[in-house]
Amino acid sequence: MILEKHISNLLSVHDCVIVPGLGGFIANYVPAVIHPVNHTFTPPSRKLAFNARLRNNDGILANAVAAGSGMSYAEAIRQIDSEVNALLAQLAGGHTLTIAGAGTLTAGDDGLLRFTPEAGLNLLDDAFGLTSFTLQPVSRDNLETRISRKLAASKAVKPVRKLPSTLKWAAVLLPVAAVTLWGVLNTGAFNKLETSYATLFPTNTATITLSETPASAPAEIPELIPASPEPEIVEAEEAIQAAPVRENTFFIITGAFGVEENANNLVRNLQSKGYDASIAGQNNQGLYRVSLQGFSNREEALIRLEELRNSDFPGAWLLTRR
Repeated sequence: MILEKHISNLLSVHDCVIVPGLGGFIANYVPAVIHPVNHTFTPPSRKLAFNARLRNNDGILANAVAAGSGMSYAEAIRQIDSEVNALLAQLAGGHTLTIAGAGTLTAGDDGLLRFTPEAGLNLLDDAFGLTSFTLQPVSRDNLETRISRKLAASKAVKPVRKLPSTLKWAAVLLPVAAVTLWGVLNTGAFNKLETSYATLFPTNTATITLSETPASAPAEIPELIPASPEPEIVEAEEAIQAAPVRENTFFIITGAFGVEENANNLVRNLQSKGYDASIAGQNNQGLYRVSLQGFSNREEALIRLEELRNSDFPGAWLLTRR
């Protein structure tokens, strides 16, 4: 059948091929599909459908037959009409019409034509080589299970290693035994300590001498006059402590240089003008910061900064070093 090969070839290029007197074959684009239950992935395709109402000649099939057979357009029309009449006679007789590269046509009891696309047919060139496949779903724990697992892990208590009871008693008794042993081996030290403490507290003791007197005369008891301790003269050393000098932590910066010599030149220039200039260290980029003056009090530094900004150093700023 001449029409069979032309229909399949034209459907790969055109979305619709009409066979005059029979109907039209339509190729519809179908995107890729993922089945939510079977988890089957189907690639994109162009599926065929048939519409028996499209019977008017659009010239696509006739021109293809004329060009492929070397006949005129009119002869191609007559060839198509002849083959269509033969096909309709087969369908009316209850036969099934199979068109390679398209599908099958059957006639129902109501006289209507029914089309079944060829199984596995995909007319989309971009999907060449792609087939359907099925994957097993990934098993994931629900939110409640994940939260329960995290809570169980957070409640786990690490075992604490306990010391044996013998080590506990040894830790308590060892210092006591050491002190006792030291006391036994150093009894002389205790005696010296006792003597040294006795010398710290002197006692006022008066020696009484009784002379021999006759029995008739009563002995005169001398008057005991307690010896008054000599007044202790304590020389108080007056420690003159100078008030601590607070280091400068606030510096008024007027410039920063990558070369130390340039920073020193500016310091010497400022000092010649009467400023207490100095280099206040380096910043994170290695630049040498030139300070006009340093202060230990923030309020004084701010007042002086405002004065300098209003005079010769409008770009001066305050650096705080801790």
